Amino acid sequence: MRAAGRFAEVAGKFSSAVNLTADGKTVNGKSVLEILTLGAGPGIELLIEAEGADEEKALNALEQLVRANFDE
Repeated sequence: MRAAGRFAEVAGKFSSAVNLTADGKTVNGKSVLEILTLGAGPGIELLIEAEGADEEKALNALEQLVRANFDE
C-alpha cells in the first residue's frame, strides 16, 4: 500500500494523465485505490504511460521512483 501511495503522490504532481498497466489491466496512476486493484507485487511487469504537457518529466520522475524501490 505504501508503494501505491508514493506512486500516486508523485504522479499527482504533474498535470499529465498517468496510466499504469499490469497484466492487461490499466488504471489511473494518480489513484491509490485504482493502483491497489492491480494487485501488482514483486516481479510483475508494469507499463507506465503519461500524456500531457509535462509527460516526459512525469515519466522520468516515476521511473526514478520505481528504480529507487519506491523510496523504501
